Amino acid sequence: MDLGAYWQENKRFVVSVGAGALLFLIGFAVENSLFQGRVNAAQREIQGFQNQLKKEPYTAEDKTAAEAENAALRASADKLAEAARFKPRPEFVPDPAKGPAANHYLRTLSRVREELSQRASRAGVAVDSKLGMPELSPTVEGEVLRYLEALDLVESVADLAVRARAQRVDKIQVRLDPGRGTQKGVGPIERTRVQMAISGSSLAIERVLAWTQRPSPGGRVLTIDQLETSLAKGKTDEVRLDVTFVIARVREPETAPENG
Repeated sequence: MDLGAYWQENKRFVVSVGAGALLFLIGFAVENSLFQGRVNAAQREIQGFQNQLKKEPYTAEDKTAAEAENAALRASADKLAEAARFKPRPEFVPDPAKGPAANHYLRTLSRVREELSQRASRAGVAVDSKLGMPELSPTVEGEVLRYLEALDLVESVADLAVRARAQRVDKIQVRLDPGRGTQKGVGPIERTRVQMAISGSSLAIERVLAWTQRPSPGGRVLTIDQLETSLAKGKTDEVRLDVTFVIARVREPETAPENG
């Protein structure tokens, strides 16, 4: 090939290619001088992290301290759960050796109605005879247990109202936790709500509330979810208390698996 002739015919092309190559080399050199330091620093940082990952991040003392803190937190959580959990009286807990829970529910409901009616009648207190229990007696054991707990609470509050010389205990409603039987479930705390209206003098209402929160030795604190007081319609000496109690069932926390 005649290079002289090729140069004469293509010198503009050759000059353009050469200029482009020169600009590329200059740009590469400038970029390398500007960013190579950052690249090197980033590589050193990555290498440092990799070296740290090869080492144990925590000491034996750190593990011991974490385990002690975890144990203390679990103890506090258990104490709070125990305080929140509703504890039914023995007579409201079915004994499997004495037959089905549904039979125990019927016997207990009949006994409570008769005994509470007598006490209330002697004190001149009107108590809703249905006691918030369903028209059709529950047969599923889980529901039976929950209605027995609600019956326990209703009798306890009605008995306090009788002792305080209230006038009426009515509009009693028991609502099981709506999460039962659903895909979402009830969560860590299952709540059965017991609503009722208690009417009487302001002193009687004050006593009922005080006794539910500051019971006598051996008694139970009854957890209140909502309450509202108002004057009875057309009466200036009668107060009405609309109150909702909560029966809490606290689910036991799941134990996290230990790493082997």
